[in-house]
Amino acid sequence: MSDSEFLPQEGPKAFVSVWRKVISDPRGFYRDMPATGGFENPLIFLGICGLFYFILKVIVGGLPDAVNALFLVVLAFIFGPGILMLASQFVFQGEGDYEGSLRICAYAGACLVLAWVPVLGVFAFLYSFYLVFLGTEKIHKLDTTKAAIATLIAVLVTAAIMVFVLGEGRIRRPLL
Repeated sequence: MSDSEFLPQEGPKAFVSVWRKVISDPRGFYRDMPATGGFENPLIFLGICGLFYFILKVIVGGLPDAVNALFLVVLAFIFGPGILMLASQFVFQGEGDYEGSLRICAYAGACLVLAWVPVLGVFAFLYSFYLVFLGTEKIHKLDTTKAAIATLIAVLVTAAIMVFVLGEGRIRRPLL
């Protein structure tokens, strides 16, 4: 069983193994994670993390809060990898591509499993930004400062797009 790539056919133990490695040894995980290999496995991993987040958010905050939060997370994962790739390539001449950027972000979604906890959620999202930063160093072959700036650009631009698309007043309750 590999803990550097989620393989759905290996079952729940594979998910737990990869999740544990992403959370507890992110440098090792991203060092061993292949930059290519398709979108399917990382997106299934992200989908499982998102499902945990949604179900537990429903229990803690109710259905409207869970739907709104999941909607914002989905928007962030739609825009974020592309913006990360563009920031890495065009600002810093990084070597990675969209597939690598998506893989970084999808595995950083492991933090969603913890993000439903009311106070811990903020720290879980901050940790996910750290995970994206670590992956950006490896996939785009950037030094620490450039990877940090590329990650910050991606986070800020993604947030700005979400505010622009939804409007400032709709960020708190985009759907319900």
